[in-house]
Order: sequence, then C-alpha cells, then structure tokens
Amino acid sequence: MKISDYRTKYESYTSKLSELNRQIAFAGIAIIWIFKKTEGQPSLLNSELILPAFLLAGSLAFDLLQYIYQSIFWCLFYRYHEKRNHKEALGKTAYNYPSWTFFWLKVILVIISYYFIFHFLYITLVKNCI
Repeated sequence: MKISDYRTKYESYTSKLSELNRQIAFAGIAIIWIFKKTEGQPSLLNSELILPAFLLAGSLAFDLLQYIYQSIFWCLFYRYHEKRNHKEALGKTAYNYPSWTFFWLKVILVIISYYFIFHFLYITLVKNCI
C-alpha cells in the first residue's frame, strides 16, 4: 500500500468516528432527558446525571471547535498557496495538533459521560429492581 492509501483509511475511520461520536452524544442527552425530574423539584436533572450532561455538551462543543479550526486553517492554507500559484504544497503536521486535540477530547468526554450514565442506569434500574 502507498502512504496515500493509509492516509485515506485514516481519514475514513476518523470521519466515521466523529460521526458516531456525535450520534452517541445526542443519544446520551436523550437518555438523560428521559430520566429528568418532574416539575416542582429543585433541579431539572438527577444530580448523578449533571456531570454526564456537561461532558456530552463538552464533547459536542469540541466537535464544533474541531471543524471550526479545520475550516479556518485549511481555508487560509489553501488561499496562501493559491495566491503563490503553488501546484502542490504539504501542510506542516504541527498545524493539525489542535484539530487532533479537539478530536480526542470529544471522544474521551463521551466515553467518560457514558460511564456515569451506565452507573446511574445500573443504580436506578438494576439495583432498585433486585
């Protein structure tokens, strides 16, 4: 395989992971919403679900930041080389570090939030039913 083939596979898998991560984050928010408290109680959410809700929102924020950063960077990079009539130009790997950071932070936040959601579901549904 050529290096470009490996890059294509990498881009395919990270793109799919971003898509799945976003869907899982929204699903987590839906699960939290199902277990919201009824009116007249001091808090809208059970206290055990507040942290996962923030983590899921954080993951979606990092998802947005990743794409904002990539859009701005690649636009500027393209325009810079377009103005200089460069046919082929390689971007420095270091410029992708912020994007990779946002990518991994959003995935990690979803994983952590689901740990707390599963813990809540276990305590609420399994332990109380036994």
